Amino acid sequence: MFLTEDDYKSVCDTYEFETLQADTAVRLTAERAAIEQVKGYTRHRYDMEKAFSAEGCDRNPMLVQVTVNIALWLMIHRLPQQMGHERRECLYKESIQWLKDVQASKASPDLPTYVSEDGDTDAANPVKWGSEKPSRCSW
Repeated sequence: MFLTEDDYKSVCDTYEFETLQADTAVRLTAERAAIEQVKGYTRHRYDMEKAFSAEGCDRNPMLVQVTVNIALWLMIHRLPQQMGHERRECLYKESIQWLKDVQASKASPDLPTYVSEDGDTDAANPVKWGSEKPSRCSW
Protein backbone atom coordinates (compact mmCIF):
# COMPACT_ATOMS: atom_id res chain seq x y z
CA MET A 1 0.00 0.00 0.00
CA PHE A 2 1.12 3.58 -0.65
CA LEU A 3 0.86 4.71 2.99
CA THR A 4 2.72 3.26 5.94
CA GLU A 5 1.88 3.49 9.62
CA ASP A 6 4.79 5.91 10.10
CA ASP A 7 3.13 8.39 7.73
CA TYR A 8 0.38 8.97 10.28
CA LYS A 9 2.80 10.00 13.03
CA SER A 10 3.18 13.52 11.66
CA VAL A 11 -0.49 14.35 12.24
CA CYS A 12 -1.71 12.15 15.08
CA ASP A 13 -0.35 10.69 18.27
CA THR A 14 0.12 6.98 18.97
CA TYR A 15 -3.04 6.62 21.10
CA GLU A 16 -5.25 8.26 18.49
CA PHE A 17 -3.78 6.17 15.67
CA GLU A 18 -4.14 2.91 17.62
CA THR A 19 -7.76 3.78 18.35
CA LEU A 20 -8.44 4.60 14.72
CA GLN A 21 -6.79 1.54 13.30
CA ALA A 22 -7.99 -0.98 15.86
CA ASP A 23 -9.48 -2.73 12.85
CA THR A 24 -6.80 -2.70 10.13
CA ALA A 25 -9.37 -3.47 7.44
CA VAL A 26 -11.15 -0.19 8.18
CA ARG A 27 -7.88 1.73 7.84
CA LEU A 28 -7.04 0.04 4.55
CA THR A 29 -10.52 0.78 3.22
CA ALA A 30 -10.17 4.43 4.21
CA GLU A 31 -6.76 4.59 2.54
CA ARG A 32 -8.13 3.13 -0.71
CA ALA A 33 -10.97 5.65 -0.65
CA ALA A 34 -8.53 8.50 0.05
CA ILE A 35 -6.28 7.42 -2.81
CA GLU A 36 -9.26 7.32 -5.17
CA GLN A 37 -10.35 10.77 -4.03
CA VAL A 38 -6.87 12.17 -4.71
CA LYS A 39 -6.79 10.46 -8.11
CA GLY A 40 -10.13 12.04 -8.95
CA TYR A 41 -8.59 15.50 -8.71
CA THR A 42 -5.30 14.72 -10.45
CA ARG A 43 -5.63 11.86 -12.93
CA HIS A 44 -6.49 14.12 -15.86
CA ARG A 45 -2.95 15.47 -15.97
CA TYR A 46 -0.72 13.19 -13.90
CA ASP A 47 0.04 9.48 -14.06
CA MET A 48 -1.35 8.67 -10.63
CA GLU A 49 -0.85 4.91 -10.94
CA LYS A 50 2.87 5.62 -11.21
CA ALA A 51 2.77 8.21 -8.41
CA PHE A 52 0.97 5.87 -6.00
CA SER A 53 3.22 2.92 -6.87
CA ALA A 54 6.30 4.79 -5.57
CA GLU A 55 7.76 3.62 -2.29
CA GLY A 56 9.81 5.12 0.52
CA CYS A 57 11.61 8.37 -0.23
CA ASP A 58 10.53 8.26 -3.87
CA ARG A 59 6.98 9.21 -2.86
CA ASN A 60 5.91 12.83 -3.21
CA PRO A 61 5.76 14.14 0.40
CA MET A 62 2.79 16.42 -0.22
CA LEU A 63 0.88 13.59 -1.88
CA VAL A 64 1.58 11.41 1.17
CA GLN A 65 0.41 14.14 3.56
CA VAL A 66 -2.77 14.88 1.62
CA THR A 67 -3.63 11.18 1.40
CA VAL A 68 -3.04 10.73 5.14
CA ASN A 69 -5.25 13.74 5.99
CA ILE A 70 -8.08 12.47 3.81
CA ALA A 71 -7.79 8.92 5.18
CA LEU A 72 -7.87 10.23 8.75
CA TRP A 73 -10.92 12.34 7.92
CA LEU A 74 -12.67 9.22 6.67
CA MET A 75 -11.71 7.29 9.83
CA ILE A 76 -12.40 10.06 12.38
CA HIS A 77 -16.06 9.17 12.64
CA ARG A 78 -15.09 5.94 14.43
CA LEU A 79 -13.66 7.80 17.44
CA PRO A 80 -15.78 8.30 20.56
CA GLN A 81 -17.62 11.62 20.33
CA GLN A 82 -15.62 12.36 17.18
CA MET A 83 -12.48 13.31 19.12
CA GLY A 84 -10.38 15.90 17.30
CA HIS A 85 -13.07 16.51 14.70
CA GLU A 86 -12.27 20.21 14.26
CA ARG A 87 -8.55 19.60 13.77
CA ARG A 88 -9.15 16.83 11.22
CA GLU A 89 -11.74 18.93 9.40
CA CYS A 90 -9.23 21.77 9.05
CA LEU A 91 -6.52 19.44 7.67
CA TYR A 92 -9.04 17.79 5.35
CA LYS A 93 -10.17 21.13 3.92
CA GLU A 94 -6.56 22.25 3.41
CA SER A 95 -5.83 19.00 1.58
CA ILE A 96 -8.85 19.36 -0.69
CA GLN A 97 -7.88 22.98 -1.40
CA TRP A 98 -4.39 21.87 -2.43
CA LEU A 99 -5.90 19.24 -4.73
CA LYS A 100 -8.17 21.89 -6.27
CA ASP A 101 -5.13 24.14 -6.79
CA VAL A 102 -3.32 21.28 -8.55
CA GLN A 103 -6.40 20.67 -10.66
CA ALA A 104 -6.58 24.36 -11.62
CA SER A 105 -2.81 24.51 -12.30
CA LYS A 106 -2.27 26.93 -9.42
CA ALA A 107 0.06 24.39 -7.80
CA SER A 108 2.48 22.23 -9.72
CA PRO A 109 3.58 19.19 -7.75
CA ASP A 110 6.47 17.01 -8.79
CA LEU A 111 4.30 14.14 -9.98
CA PRO A 112 4.87 11.93 -13.03
CA THR A 113 2.98 13.04 -16.11
CA TYR A 114 1.62 10.82 -18.83
CA VAL A 115 4.03 10.07 -21.65
CA SER A 116 2.77 8.86 -25.02
CA GLU A 117 4.56 6.39 -27.28
CA ASP A 118 6.14 9.24 -29.26
CA GLY A 119 7.48 10.95 -26.10
CA ASP A 120 4.78 13.63 -25.81
CA THR A 121 4.45 14.49 -22.11
CA ASP A 122 1.07 16.13 -22.57
CA ALA A 123 -0.65 13.06 -23.99
CA ALA A 124 -3.58 13.10 -21.55
CA ASN A 125 -4.43 16.75 -22.11
CA PRO A 126 -7.14 16.97 -24.80
CA VAL A 127 -6.70 20.72 -25.26
CA LYS A 128 -4.13 21.76 -27.84
CA TRP A 129 -3.46 25.31 -28.87
CA GLY A 130 -1.54 27.13 -31.48
CA SER A 131 -2.29 28.57 -34.86
CA GLU A 132 -1.95 27.81 -38.51
CA LYS A 133 0.93 29.24 -40.45
CA PRO A 134 -0.07 32.66 -41.73
CA SER A 135 -1.32 32.61 -45.27
CA ARG A 136 0.43 34.99 -47.65
CA CYS A 137 -2.15 35.44 -50.33
CA SER A 138 -0.54 37.39 -53.12
CA TRP A 139 -2.66 37.14 -56.26
